[in-house]
Amino acid sequence: MSESDEHKFLSSKTLDVLEDMSHTGLYGFKETERKKFDFTCDLVRDWSRLISGQTLWKHSEGIDKDLRILLADEESKVTLYVARDTVPNRRAVHEIIADTKKTPMRDRLVRLRTIWIPQDFDADKDADRETISQVLTERLTRDLLISILLGGASAKDVQVVGAQGGTPGLSLAVIESIARRGFLNFPDLAKRLSVSPTLVRNRVPILAASGLLDQPNPLASVYHASVKGKVVLDICRYLVMAAKSSVPLKPEFLYVLEILGLRHVDEPISMTWLPQADGPSVTLTPEDNFKWLMVQSLHATNNFGIAWDDPFFEVD
Repeated sequence: MSESDEHKFLSSKTLDVLEDMSHTGLYGFKETERKKFDFTCDLVRDWSRLISGQTLWKHSEGIDKDLRILLADEESKVTLYVARDTVPNRRAVHEIIADTKKTPMRDRLVRLRTIWIPQDFDADKDADRETISQVLTERLTRDLLISILLGGASAKDVQVVGAQGGTPGLSLAVIESIARRGFLNFPDLAKRLSVSPTLVRNRVPILAASGLLDQPNPLASVYHASVKGKVVLDICRYLVMAAKSSVPLKPEFLYVLEILGLRHVDEPISMTWLPQADGPSVTLTPEDNFKWLMVQSLHATNNFGIAWDDPFFEVD
């Protein structure tokens, strides 16, 4: 059965989006080949996540087979179904999901993501191809990359790192030190950073409460850098390295910044820059959030010696 141009475009473009977004430097991408799927790839951060997917366009009778292949797959960490958005197609998908919830395979539904594509998409039209590319970028970035691979990082996490008051750059320095060298105790961490134990003892629980640090046992003072925390470090790393080299930030990275409530400001940023607060609490603009994160990153670099040489994830 021959594939339509729309089917081919959607399968190929899904991989293109995932590869393009890896140019943010926040994860690694590697295309793989598994014959029974329309597209597969590995996304690598602290671990390798195999992504497999099926594409549906013309042949609605294949929905049952497609979803059962996806749900039966034991290797993939995430399964994607890119499908034409019609009422019969949605009904068929919903019925299969409802049936699956009654079976031992119900736990695998959490790995399934369905991306609905407007039914009048025409792959021969340039405007349609551009629009669908934007749809895939939006859905894959928010629902897959941010929520799963990047630990659910959000604008709030960026604000925690840049919270006003205290020692600028300390939050980043704490996460970086724990990510690189682990956590023994508060005095040891304070010694590494040349600050008082009280200062880190106050800061670490705040970072743990926000999810930037993991505390496996709430009854023990042991902490690890979380995926979310490492993502924030990699974002700051990218900003510092770009500032040092005067290399323009890539569009994919700018898009992630926007999702995190930041808007790039193309001007030199002084380490003495401070947000202008009109009261006890202030809502910063996306531009001010960007400036403030840059200030925190520069202080972490200059005051705590973060070199930013290597990313905070492993690429096979």
